[in-house]
Amino acid sequence: MTTTTNTTLMASTALALVLGLCAAPFASAQEQGQKEKSAAAKADRVAPPDAAQNQPATMLDLITISATMIKTAIIESMAAISAVDQDELDRIQPDTAADIFRTTPGVAASMNGDDPATAINIRGLEQYGRVVVTLDGARQDYWRVGHGSGSFYVEPELIKEATVIRGPVSNAYGSGGIGGVVSFETKDAGDFLKKDENWALSEKLGYESNGDGFTTSTTGAYRFSDDADIIGNLIYRDRDSYTDGNGDTVPWTGERVTSGYLKTTLRPADGHELKLGAILQRYNDQITGSSGSTSPTLSRYDTNTTNRTYTAAYTWKPDDDELIDFSANAYHNRTRAEQTQVWPSSAIGNFRFYDVATSGFNVKNSSRFDAWGIAHTLTYGLDYYYLEASSEAAHFGAGEQQGYGGFLQWQGDYENWLQVIAAVRYDGYQLDGETRAVPPQQASVSGDRWSPRLTVGVTPFDGFQLYGTYSEGYRAPGLQDVFRGGGAHGGGDTYRPNLLLEPETAKNWEAGINVKYDDVLTAGDRLRAKLNVFHTDVEDYIDVDLTVLPRTAINIGDARLKGVEAEMVYDQSWGFVNLAGALIDAKVVSGVYSGQTLNNTPLDRFSATVGFRMLEDQLTVGAQYLSVGKVTRTSRTNPNAAPVVDDGFDLVNVFANWTINDNLKLDFGVDNVFNTAYTDPQSAWSTTAATEQGKGRTFKVALTGRIGG
Repeated sequence: MTTTTNTTLMASTALALVLGLCAAPFASAQEQGQKEKSAAAKADRVAPPDAAQNQPATMLDLITISATMIKTAIIESMAAISAVDQDELDRIQPDTAADIFRTTPGVAASMNGDDPATAINIRGLEQYGRVVVTLDGARQDYWRVGHGSGSFYVEPELIKEATVIRGPVSNAYGSGGIGGVVSFETKDAGDFLKKDENWALSEKLGYESNGDGFTTSTTGAYRFSDDADIIGNLIYRDRDSYTDGNGDTVPWTGERVTSGYLKTTLRPADGHELKLGAILQRYNDQITGSSGSTSPTLSRYDTNTTNRTYTAAYTWKPDDDELIDFSANAYHNRTRAEQTQVWPSSAIGNFRFYDVATSGFNVKNSSRFDAWGIAHTLTYGLDYYYLEASSEAAHFGAGEQQGYGGFLQWQGDYENWLQVIAAVRYDGYQLDGETRAVPPQQASVSGDRWSPRLTVGVTPFDGFQLYGTYSEGYRAPGLQDVFRGGGAHGGGDTYRPNLLLEPETAKNWEAGINVKYDDVLTAGDRLRAKLNVFHTDVEDYIDVDLTVLPRTAINIGDARLKGVEAEMVYDQSWGFVNLAGALIDAKVVSGVYSGQTLNNTPLDRFSATVGFRMLEDQLTVGAQYLSVGKVTRTSRTNPNAAPVVDDGFDLVNVFANWTINDNLKLDFGVDNVFNTAYTDPQSAWSTTAATEQGKGRTFKVALTGRIGG
């Protein structure tokens, strides 16, 4: 570690301690000042939200995005929705985006270790837009070519909340999401500042033993008035290669990350709000042509990746007009990876890049009114995005892609026991690129479709809701599907574009139960539970046929996904119990790969988290158990080969979170307590690897100091 890095870490540690220890004199002054500021506050303007005051009772009570595009408590949403809130993020101390979802049912997020990008799988569907990923509302559409390569970059220290909507029921969020939607949100100033503060500054220093990793995170916010505030954050992360459960160093898994964001919120008039944000992430690491491979001629690249996201979000919701609940969002995201080859020696200095930029907007409005004894909510909107992808690599599907659509949705609520949602969405797309003819020819493909949704929910008695849903989704072929050329590992031009690809269509049946009860066993306790079963048929599934040459992406046949997902939270003053699990079977059911699993599924997973609160709720200690079921790996080059069945694995993690005072916090954890050697089945880790892919026992500690006034 360099002298500069050591100096930075020492300064961060000192700053965190000073902020926390010096906070005590400010605490009493803030309590006295709260009454004075409250009396002077504007009577006709709602103050910015106070994060602590609005803390949900449990994670399933969190109010977040929903499949209807109307913010709803998760436990009241008639869809398979899960969220990871700030409390859970503090508990697990994630150092990768994949860590965030380790207890989310039906979801498998993976990283190869030598690639900081994350690939996310929902119910067996992943890659190239099958799962829509957004960061503060901006689509993250990046891809590159490689074994198990990730699809988006998100530094977990930036995130205050992550929400997952599973299945094509989420098609209101734009074209392509037949697997679902993953939404990341960063903090607003109102989430960071206390109600009586105009400014605050915090410094967090984190350390993890496995890989000797350090993280610093500096956050500052200022409230100019009730009508304007701003927040900024700067993060630096540095870690070396980690070791697996056998004690072997997993090569090329170190990285350096610098990231940060700036967001301002303006409230120019009652009911109007405008948020402007900029997020910058920079990653420096080394990637290989086949993660984990021991081949002495394996290609290796020194990689610099930059992800830039710019957002503007406007909302208008007047207090005296139920017909207007309007929002408009515009965004631009660009991810560029520059790779310089450092091995083998004969190829040192070779350069390539992957550049994907997406610009888009969406507008919607919800109108609420009562008629015929029914509470009606009519939601309607439009969205559009333009994607441009470029690379000098022949194996990259360069070109331009446009996606556009609109939706109309009606929700009716009758006497607190019946709820009906009917919706229809229109999707269209156009792809423009070049064929591999000599000379290359410009080519264009397009298509469109209407997709319906119907949900009926019944609440026979308070706290217990049953619902059923039929929904359809539509995913256009991607540029990589249609226009890819080149060959694998620098081989000949063995891939051909396919201008005849049909879009994928998902047809989904789903049924679920929501349970919400208070005072179940003792006064003040809370029980929340969600259970859902689903059956999804995906027609014209797209994949590369690896059994013939030249290779090309084709509609290989149909796929079928079915399973059950569940999560439950029990919360009492002394602590909490969180349970989550899923049993999922996802297969190709026709064509050349009939009977094979999708993307190394099934996603059979179970988790249990138990926590205990002490010292007047200032200290929380607990443990987490994770179980991942066995996975069947099949050969795409030889579909008749005997499948390889990998055993599942179990992990145990422990955590302790101590709020020393209002301005000083200490977090501690141990991941993989029993030093289990394992490989994440979703990671596409090389079968010839000398090490396991999973990280061995890791001690984590983080100190956060804060000051404000």
